[in-house]
Amino acid sequence: MSKIRVDGQTMALSHPTRRAVYEALLNADELSTVMLQKSTGVTRYHLYHHLQSLQKNNLVENHRDEGRARWWRVKERVVLNNAPSNDWVGNLSPEVQNLLEGGADVHFIPLQNDSSSIAATRSVIEDIAEVNGVELDMAVTFMPNGILVIGPKRRS
Repeated sequence: MSKIRVDGQTMALSHPTRRAVYEALLNADELSTVMLQKSTGVTRYHLYHHLQSLQKNNLVENHRDEGRARWWRVKERVVLNNAPSNDWVGNLSPEVQNLLEGGADVHFIPLQNDSSSIAATRSVIEDIAEVNGVELDMAVTFMPNGILVIGPKRRS
């Protein structure tokens, strides 16, 4: 399976929360952290995490006025395609796309959302990749919430 490589801005905007934050900022001169938090419904900690990613990729910048409020604005305008941000099928290898189009059996295994389960799942995924000779480049922050298993259609 091949790796999908994209530039940092594309990667940053591929996350639905970061995309929503960026789109909100595109539609305003600037917004405070509190305003962004209300519009996205994300906790302040998670919002800062996403804003830091956007800032690191030169998409947004911030400043403080006389008070404690931090204000954010778009630094670099990029054209967002109108495809849904979860258009993941287009990112799959041709082999996997062919399986899906051919009516492959697909199973989804939901995972528990606690840190020990996530760590164990990451370890198992890394082991499977290693055994099968697949170079896997999971970001440190990758937190799986499920596993999608795709196999050829069973013959009756």
